[in-house]
Amino acid sequence: MATPKPLVKRTNSLERTNNLYESLQEILSSANKQPMSYDSALDENLTYCFKDKNAQDFYLVSQKNMQRLLKAAKQLEIDKYLFKLEQEIYYNVPIDFEDVWCVALKEVKNYKQEPKTLVKNLKKRYPYLFFEIPKIPNSL
Repeated sequence: MATPKPLVKRTNSLERTNNLYESLQEILSSANKQPMSYDSALDENLTYCFKDKNAQDFYLVSQKNMQRLLKAAKQLEIDKYLFKLEQEIYYNVPIDFEDVWCVALKEVKNYKQEPKTLVKNLKKRYPYLFFEIPKIPNSL
């Protein structure tokens, strides 16, 4: 009888994404916040584009819009990761997709890894969740 092996924690794209998200938040928090006088009120729902004397574009985004943008970017990364995980599970021919999906989501919370590695480890730890398909020899 095989005993389940603990998964190894590794740095992956999901952690790198979180680091990028945190670094973007850090950049925004350390931005120059010196008040400048402006004659009229700015609409907080708009994004403004300014050109300097060197024809470089600078964008002025309200804090509310920037937070929505960051939240949407983070949700997009999560959705992308879950889509890759779903594809990898289907690729490995599960007996019952819902069972594998539940176990995979539980493992994702504990060990954030690439979908391919996660499903490979699930297949080792829970072989009864997947069909055993023999490898087809190349010389047919």
